[in-house]
Amino acid sequence: MRDRKTVRLAIWLVLGGLLFAAACKGTDVSSLRFPYLWLGTPGFGGDIDQQGIIEPSGICFHAARGTLFVVSDEGWVYEITKAGRPLASARVPGDLEDITLDPATGLFYIIVEGEDVILEFDFGRREVTRRFPVNRAYGGKAEYLERQRNAFDNGIEALAFVPDARHPEGGTFYAGNQWDPSCVVELLVPLRSAAGDAEARIIRVLPFQMDDPAAIRYDARTRVLDIVNDADNILAEVTLDGRLVRAYAFVGDNQEGLAKDDEGYLYIAQDTGGILKVKDLRRK
Repeated sequence: MRDRKTVRLAIWLVLGGLLFAAACKGTDVSSLRFPYLWLGTPGFGGDIDQQGIIEPSGICFHAARGTLFVVSDEGWVYEITKAGRPLASARVPGDLEDITLDPATGLFYIIVEGEDVILEFDFGRREVTRRFPVNRAYGGKAEYLERQRNAFDNGIEALAFVPDARHPEGGTFYAGNQWDPSCVVELLVPLRSAAGDAEARIIRVLPFQMDDPAAIRYDARTRVLDIVNDADNILAEVTLDGRLVRAYAFVGDNQEGLAKDDEGYLYIAQDTGGILKVKDLRRK
């Protein structure tokens, strides 16, 4: 396991290499910033949260409903419009850090930090239907994801479901572990084969490494993961095999949730407050 300074240095070396390559090609280095467009007046538009959600830490888009679902550290799930207007909410106790959706079933999956358990949540019934604790073992180590017993366990912080109709479970999950070690793992969760609570297990650790991967979303069109390091305001595009495609200096602060709607707008849940909405200009 690399220590945090080593991992952070590696990230800056990657960005440094990108800057050097851009300079050698005569490219304006400002183009390495994330290509986005603010809503409204530059510098003033963007935050759509109309209810002041405390510590919004995860967000996903529900295409069938055309709405956004947000979780907070305070143990709430909120449904809001794409303009940020509140629609409904539900109490789910725990330090909720991210939310993702299985489009085939309409069920949500929420990661609880400190416990490292994935909750299956039926929003219509306002009910947690199953629990999937994450087995920390991998590669012969009983605690590859280390458990902090004398301090708060800054564990899994980000979660994204990647659907696959050919997979017996309907797909797998990709999760960002905040520290000890900072890594992105692929998780096998028995969504179809288990009727009740069951264990989620690590089946792969991506070779890509990032300090504090705090938000993840999957782009079904390009089949890449958008992974955010909120400590250094970096967004990386990474293949499902863990290969870095591109990295950007990213908009926002304490970015712990990331979603994209059907109109090409990105929503960034900031743990310090606010949900930013910007136009994603990477792909038309």
